[in-house]
Amino acid sequence: MQIKPSCSVIADGTVSESGRVVRWRAVTAGGFSLVELLAVMAIIALLMAASSALFRATGSRAGEPAARLARCIELARAQAVANNQRVAIRFVRNDSGELVMRFLRSRVGQAAAQLKDFRRPERFADVVIAPGLACPRQASDAPESHALASEESLVITADGQVLLGSGTNGFPAAAAQMVPAIHLGVQPTRRGQVAAADRRDVAIVQIQCATGTARVLLP
Repeated sequence: MQIKPSCSVIADGTVSESGRVVRWRAVTAGGFSLVELLAVMAIIALLMAASSALFRATGSRAGEPAARLARCIELARAQAVANNQRVAIRFVRNDSGELVMRFLRSRVGQAAAQLKDFRRPERFADVVIAPGLACPRQASDAPESHALASEESLVITADGQVLLGSGTNGFPAAAAQMVPAIHLGVQPTRRGQVAAADRRDVAIVQIQCATGTARVLLP
């Protein structure tokens, strides 16, 4: 018969087994250390700062369509370079009042009826391109940024540069000289009309012509 050694607990957190003193450490179950709590609080603070930057234009209806438009421009540029093709981006309005972003293949001498889409058009409801809008000073190359007019287009070359296009018949002819930047303003509408409350709600999409990159400047 085996006799287990007797144990006794001492007040200072040690256990005595048959004259031998063994120190033990209590394990806390279901708790967090101070370092872990501080790390969580720091992550929450960073997320709150990021969300406030994303939604700094509180109540703006122009930010989301402007960001979508900028993504469409950069995607069309990437596809044009990959396919070694020249693509024009034209903005027209359909019978439903939607703003339609068309992507057309370059065919010299083709009539307008013979033009084919490079990719499917993008449609924007309750949005208008604000004409003659000055680019804000915080934008890069703001004094030399050209405001896209209603009769002009964006022409993406096969090497990824963006030029101004003009002309209403056939494929727009690219300008002889590339401007540093092109910008256009995206303004929300209500039933096709710009309401008084939305006159200042204009997000600007600026395209750097040398690189073809697009950025959004929120109101």
